[in-house]
Amino acid sequence: MTLKPYALFIIGLIAFQSGCSQISQLTSQVTSQKSRPAPLKALKAVTPTIKVKTDWQVATGSAMGENKVHPLIDSQLVYVAGGVSASAWQKSNGKMLWRTAIGETVSAGVNGNYSTSNNTSTNSVFLGTTNGNAISLDAKTGKILWIERLSSEVLSVSASSNNRVIFRTVDGKLHALKDNTGELIWQRSQRPPALSQLGAGVPLIVPPLVIAGFDNGKVAAYNIANGQGIWETILALPRSSTEPEQITDVDGKIKHLGNALFAASMNGSSAGINIENGKKAWSLAYSTPTGVNANQLGLYSSDDKGKVWKYDPQTGKPVWSMDDLERRLPSVPAIIGNSHIAVTDKQGNIHWINSANGKFSARSKGDPRGYSIEPEVDGMSIFVLGKGGILTKVTKR
Repeated sequence: MTLKPYALFIIGLIAFQSGCSQISQLTSQVTSQKSRPAPLKALKAVTPTIKVKTDWQVATGSAMGENKVHPLIDSQLVYVAGGVSASAWQKSNGKMLWRTAIGETVSAGVNGNYSTSNNTSTNSVFLGTTNGNAISLDAKTGKILWIERLSSEVLSVSASSNNRVIFRTVDGKLHALKDNTGELIWQRSQRPPALSQLGAGVPLIVPPLVIAGFDNGKVAAYNIANGQGIWETILALPRSSTEPEQITDVDGKIKHLGNALFAASMNGSSAGINIENGKKAWSLAYSTPTGVNANQLGLYSSDDKGKVWKYDPQTGKPVWSMDDLERRLPSVPAIIGNSHIAVTDKQGNIHWINSANGKFSARSKGDPRGYSIEPEVDGMSIFVLGKGGILTKVTKR
């Protein structure tokens, strides 16, 4: 039997559609396999070796999402911000003292202007917004004291010192304002790279210097009075043509101890730096979005894979690492006393870790929407603000 041309066309069309269907299914499976995130490692059960207690937990109404807005703690109050509001809460019982509507999305802060040398009392609190406004509030009432328009979205705000408060903006600029009036004193900038995580590393004031990390992989120091450049050092350079490896942000926590400064970058290095001249005492290959924290006993960090590390601050040599929180986006460790650190993760857990051996000591539960910032330490207590605006106080007994 001879098939007519249109019959051959129909058979061919059916075969083509069948083949396309199989190819489509195969492509879908491959795409699904590529896009499906690796599963989280199951959390190890913790047999507590220390006693920790959740003293209180409150919904602040300041959900911050992915913005990294840190609580500020003084002798009596905890100041938080996020969404379109800022508020102050009693440390002892979690009761609200005041709340202020900001009217635009808060993207940076909170930091303070202290009235005493030991930072026990706060006169003003500072924050920044996505619209590029720097704002000061009265610490006791929440009243807006001044607003200064900056060049772009605010990423972070320093504490104030020498009548200066430093705002870092997304366009790579530092803005030094008078802390009592908001008057702009000086501006300095580093050219931002094409690719960035838009991190929120907080400028560090170590009089007479203000030191900041930038998205171009540099750490730079300026004279706090006039903005004169003192030194800069490079922690990272783009190392390949692939987009993830072109990100060189120094956008996590930087820390100083005496004459030493500790900093780390994405796709670059962790380094111990002489704070007077910017020269590196040591450097090792490292990649972190969270930065570093340190005391005399250790240098602590969480890398871009989620491993938690302890290093010798004198040499940079690893002391221990733990991979139990891989892919959980652990924060930079907060240091509690001489024996423990605490890290948060994206599922709302607060992990207490023995700083001597890297083993879990306890685990607390906080904001169910998870965390994008580390705990803030106050003696043996920590205050943790989650993405959903839940503020939790936990104390090591």
